[in-house]
Amino acid sequence: MKRKSWLITAAVAILAVAGIGYGVRSNHYQDRFLPKTEALGVDLSGKTVKQADAKMKAQLADVNYQLKDGGKTVATVSGQTLGLKRDYTTMLNKLLSKQNPWGFSAVVLAQSDKTALASSADSAEIKQYANAEAAKLNASRTAPVDAKVVLTNDSYNIEKEKPGNQIDAAKLAEALAGAIQANRRTVALKQTFAQPKAKANDQALKDAVSKLQAMGDIKAVVTVTNHQEQISSDRLKSWLSYSDGSVQVDRGGVAKFVSELADKYNTYNKSRQFHSTKQGIVTVPAGTYGWSIMQSKETDALITLIKAGKDFTQPVLHQGTGYHADGTDIGSTYLEVDRENQHEWLYQNGKVVLDSAVVTGKPATPTPSGVFAVWSKQRNATLVGEDYRTPVNYWMPIDNTGVGLHDASWQPTFGGTWYQQHGSHGCVNQPPAFMPKLFAAVAVGTPVIVI
Repeated sequence: MKRKSWLITAAVAILAVAGIGYGVRSNHYQDRFLPKTEALGVDLSGKTVKQADAKMKAQLADVNYQLKDGGKTVATVSGQTLGLKRDYTTMLNKLLSKQNPWGFSAVVLAQSDKTALASSADSAEIKQYANAEAAKLNASRTAPVDAKVVLTNDSYNIEKEKPGNQIDAAKLAEALAGAIQANRRTVALKQTFAQPKAKANDQALKDAVSKLQAMGDIKAVVTVTNHQEQISSDRLKSWLSYSDGSVQVDRGGVAKFVSELADKYNTYNKSRQFHSTKQGIVTVPAGTYGWSIMQSKETDALITLIKAGKDFTQPVLHQGTGYHADGTDIGSTYLEVDRENQHEWLYQNGKVVLDSAVVTGKPATPTPSGVFAVWSKQRNATLVGEDYRTPVNYWMPIDNTGVGLHDASWQPTFGGTWYQQHGSHGCVNQPPAFMPKLFAAVAVGTPVIVI
């Protein structure tokens, strides 16, 4: 009985001592880290937040991290450069608040608290260093090459992507932060290599091949009045490509095709061969009359039609006058003014319907040679120049400098050599009795060929 009582007393005494010791221990770790607690590879056991902060600053700022490529160290950076000499108080207080000071062993390890660690490892300094170092190292490295669609032997195929060894700055920053968190001193650069964005097995590239092949086989025709110009399949396919997630049409290639059409068909600002009434075939310089393709608009229109991926026949977009349906430029209805013979002829549908002697500009102010067009018809107009102001009954201007056709009641005679001494300032003077007939027979837009 006495022995049992003694055992109980002893047990109580032991528990009391243990309780006191446990309480002392627990109280000790109210503001200190438990044994085996570490953060970013630094042992914080028994340290207060202030002590732990000082230790982390001292240790981490002096740590060096190596960037290795295939076993070779290509760069070394200090913890101080990466911003590890900083105030860790916030992170440490957070860790301390999660530990249980009444536990027998550490229940919170810094490595398990990624959110707190990220506040120290994923820093602006790390990103800044990663951007600068990646740019420096990449100067002598090979960029990855995306898989792409290429034209080979009249068909489209996918060219496989090619890996490179250039560094992705964002991946490098992530790898450095991870190394710091895991208490590693090296970073394998291979894990930071930039990867091709497009790969040969991407469905988008496979779809692009099918689409390009279909687009390259369309029948594409441009018409110039009764002429047809078909874009060959080879040429069409050479314009097509795939990039940035969509089919592209080479504007430069289309513009070159349109330019070739313009060289072939444009008549504006070009001299012409003309079969005159009395002088035979003559070369007439350019005037204000002419027809031309609107090259920029035509290029845009063709690109839109090609992208639609359907057969098309498009009348060419043009401006000016001329290019008749029979394929001729001037056509068979026109007014011919022959300065050498001082005569004019009005042709309608290839036949002379009116003709008359005229007086053209005197040698000092000659009527310009060229192909023009009647762009207006006016009654009772007043012609104004530097030294004259002359009213006329009929006025048909043909260029943009003031030259035109009008009645000239002041001329006593027409034709012959009269113009050499008594010619106009450049206009074509018409006999008063003839001008009303000509005015009635000529429509606005009628070509006027002055030879």
